[in-house]
Amino acid sequence: MAANHPRPRQPRLLDRVFAPFTVVNPGEGADAALLTLSVFLLLTSYYVLKVVREPLILSAGGAELKSYTSAAQAVLFLFLVPAYGWLANRVDRMRLIGTVTVFFIANIGVFYLMAVASTPGLGIAFFVWVGIFNMMIVAQFWSLANDVYTPEQGKRLFAILGFGQTMGAVFGGFISRVLIERLRVYDLMLVAAAMLLAYLLLVLVVNRRMRHAAQHRPAGAPMVDRRGGFAMIMQSRYLLLVALLLWILNFANTNGEFILGRVVTGMANDAAAAGHLAGKASDEFVKHAIGAFYADYFTWVNVVTALIQIFLVARIMRRFGVQTALYVLPVVALGAYGIVAFLPLLALIRAAKISENSLDY
Repeated sequence: MAANHPRPRQPRLLDRVFAPFTVVNPGEGADAALLTLSVFLLLTSYYVLKVVREPLILSAGGAELKSYTSAAQAVLFLFLVPAYGWLANRVDRMRLIGTVTVFFIANIGVFYLMAVASTPGLGIAFFVWVGIFNMMIVAQFWSLANDVYTPEQGKRLFAILGFGQTMGAVFGGFISRVLIERLRVYDLMLVAAAMLLAYLLLVLVVNRRMRHAAQHRPAGAPMVDRRGGFAMIMQSRYLLLVALLLWILNFANTNGEFILGRVVTGMANDAAAAGHLAGKASDEFVKHAIGAFYADYFTWVNVVTALIQIFLVARIMRRFGVQTALYVLPVVALGAYGIVAFLPLLALIRAAKISENSLDY
């Protein structure tokens, strides 16, 4: 009598949809689609918040205030990173994600009420908060993906999730550009909060479906190393050099952002003056003009990022290797800023920053 062998699982519809892009085993497509949609919503929410952030900080104190606030934000991380590590090592993964996400959604509601009441200092507080939001919640998503997928699955499926992240960033800028023509700048906060809530609900569904896939890790495994992020970096020469590389990269990037922010703010203020606007009308006009510019700018940064990811990254890596590929960004940025130094026009500054940021991402 022939032995009964389990029939192999047949590919489902979503498995076949993703098959042209990577190797997808039967049954993996649906979970990959849910995770991709989750990170899509997360990045859409983040870029909507970024569009709100720029006019609030630039209209409050210009590019100078934005630079000083960025420095204050960096100092704040010296205290937040250990505190987050302490919390992450004491609660399970989903409780951490749920608590932090709900906390951020509640924060958005508070910021919206502050904006309605024209609360002084909102631009500074919101700028710092968006930076914290980005560092924590995006890292949380990838920690979740790392937990629910085995290393072998991650090598195959993370590319799909990465594409969803890039498309979410593109859509965030696009939808902000559309909605800012119909809404006040700070009304976009509510749009971001709704998308963040949808993201959390999807993450809960994913966790419920994929709980069995995390059996390769101990139950309740911490999402961060118990030594803490700073201790890990200081004990590894490799990580220390990576941190130094990122510091130099962000130093150059921040200076570029300062130049762009200063020019955009100046042009918005000049346009308000030319229209003989004053008081609240002038302030709203400047915020709207800055927000519209950055919504369009963020959209193009991420469109170019997506094109580079699809058509250039794999070819450059395969042909020249990682070592040579690392030189692409500094060479392009050096050339772009060299041109801007002699021709400081908004169109050229914008093109320089789009090329720099898209290669950075």
